[in-house]
Amino acid sequence: MAKGFVEIDSLCRDIVKDAGAGIFKPVYLLMGDEPYYVDMVCDAVIENCLDESERDFNQTICYGADVDADTVVTAARRYPMFADRQLVVVKEAQMMKTLEELAVYCQKPLESSVLVIAMHGSSADKRKSLYKTVSKMGVVVDSQALRDYEMPKWISMFYQSKGLRIAPDAAALLAEYAGTDLNKIAIETVKMLKNLPE
Repeated sequence: MAKGFVEIDSLCRDIVKDAGAGIFKPVYLLMGDEPYYVDMVCDAVIENCLDESERDFNQTICYGADVDADTVVTAARRYPMFADRQLVVVKEAQMMKTLEELAVYCQKPLESSVLVIAMHGSSADKRKSLYKTVSKMGVVVDSQALRDYEMPKWISMFYQSKGLRIAPDAAALLAEYAGTDLNKIAIETVKMLKNLPE
């Protein structure tokens, strides 16, 4: 594992915070075996990049199986209409046959465009130009699956980020019940919070 989950968690929380403040990089490459952080960053960028009224003309969300690199680059090279920026999101990008060709756009991305390349359960080849280019020009989130023994610590950290505390033995029990599925733990925590008094 190149980066520990603490570093990935911190990076993703910083990206989400920046997105909330209207600060965006031109390109995001979100990848890895663990979809929790990929979804967290992708959702934050989609939610904060454009106002509701700007989305009709300036937001393009597509899926890797349905598009090629030319279509994505053409969308990203358009100028925004009645907005400061436009957003292009490619979900399930690992399905694109021409994914690596996006590196040409990523070398000189438009300042008025935000491109999000989201890969689920897969990673870009770190030896190739797409990964290297996005590392220089944008942000790469490489979210690897956590090991069983890392889960109690992650659960404690997650609860702390929500303003909660959990006993170490309770975190271990939750980890044993939920396994290494971070989305499941996040969903169950939200359900629990709705049922707890203030």
